[in-house]
Amino acid sequence: MKGPYDPDSKRGWDDALAKLAAFNKHVVLTPGNAGTLDMLNRGEIAMGPVWVDMFYTWQADGKLNPKMKLALPEPGLPGQPMYYVVPAKAANAALARKFIEFAASPEIQAEGIVKQFNWYPGIDAQHVRAKLDAKSWDKLFTDIKPDALQRYGRPFPLNDYFTDILEGYERVIK
Repeated sequence: MKGPYDPDSKRGWDDALAKLAAFNKHVVLTPGNAGTLDMLNRGEIAMGPVWVDMFYTWQADGKLNPKMKLALPEPGLPGQPMYYVVPAKAANAALARKFIEFAASPEIQAEGIVKQFNWYPGIDAQHVRAKLDAKSWDKLFTDIKPDALQRYGRPFPLNDYFTDILEGYERVIK
C-alpha cells in the first residue's frame, strides 16, 4: 500500500513549519506520555497529547484527577493503528487473513481492545457496542463520542510522508 502521499507536497511545508517553530517558543515539550500525564495532573501544563489507554488506566488506578477529561479537536489527530497488512508474498496469507478477521471481530475488539486495554476499537464502534456492557461503553466514550472518533481520528502517517515531515521539521525547526 503506497497511499495518497505526494512527495511534491513537501514544497509547501516550510511556511507551516516556520509557524510551528514560532508556536513552539510558547509550549512545554514533555518527556512522553507518562510525563505528559504527570505534568497535567500536577497542573504544570494545561493540555497535552496522551494515549487513551494510559489515561484511563491511570485514572482507574487513582493516579489522575478524576475530573480530567479527554478531547479530540478538529481537524483531528493521528493516534491509533487502523490497518492490518498481509505482505503480497506471505507464506501463510490465508492464515494471516483469518487472524485479521479474528482480531477485528466485534467480540475481540470489545473484550481485548476496549475492556482489557482501555483502547478505542480498531473497527467502527457501532459494531462493538452490542458486545460491551453499558459501564464499559460509557467509560470509554464519556469524553470522546464514537462519531467524533470516526470523524477526527486519523491513522498514523505513511512511512514516506513521516520521513519527509520529520526531515522538514528538523531542517526548519532545528
